[in-house]
Amino acid sequence: MATYGYLRSSTKLQDSSYQESEILSYSNRNKIGNVEFITDVVSGAKDWKQRKIGDLVLNVMKESDILLVNEYSRLGRSLLDILNIIEELKKKNCKIHIVRESMVIDDSLNSTLFTFMMGLVSQIERDLIQSRVQEGIKQKRINDDGTIKAWGRPKGSIYKSKLDDKKEDILLLMKKDISKSAIAKMLDINYQTLCSYIKTRELAA
Repeated sequence: MATYGYLRSSTKLQDSSYQESEILSYSNRNKIGNVEFITDVVSGAKDWKQRKIGDLVLNVMKESDILLVNEYSRLGRSLLDILNIIEELKKKNCKIHIVRESMVIDDSLNSTLFTFMMGLVSQIERDLIQSRVQEGIKQKRINDDGTIKAWGRPKGSIYKSKLDDKKEDILLLMKKDISKSAIAKMLDINYQTLCSYIKTRELAA
């Protein structure tokens, strides 16, 4: 049985030594043993299979191995990525330790529910950041006289929706036969907006 510590920084300017220190302290406290570290310098927005975590999870880790990460956000920024990584490791009967939360992810119901909620929180935090960026763009549309600049689109084109970034999450939840009202609450979306989006994008479970 092997134990791996995954360290991820978005840029080379960010130091991953803090993550490593926290993982080692956790490993010593819980008598987990030697930890082999995998260091990745890449944005968490990049698909997980195209990062080092993808190779680690899909090709390197074997049955009953252990993965240590300092926090959920190190696995990825999207709910879909986090759930997919956990699902792949569960197939191998591997455990994931989230150091900051002192949480062990396994096949228990509590672990599954906690993982989903933490992933959802991470997604909401990302959406809040994107919302601030969009607000800044909106301010740039205001003319000097206070009027709004007109931005046109070709007639009949499908407008970009704020839900496009959550499309994969919506599809994932629909495939799990979760009701639209429940999906709306989980992703903090207006119910009517969600229904309209599913209809216009012709989404199907």
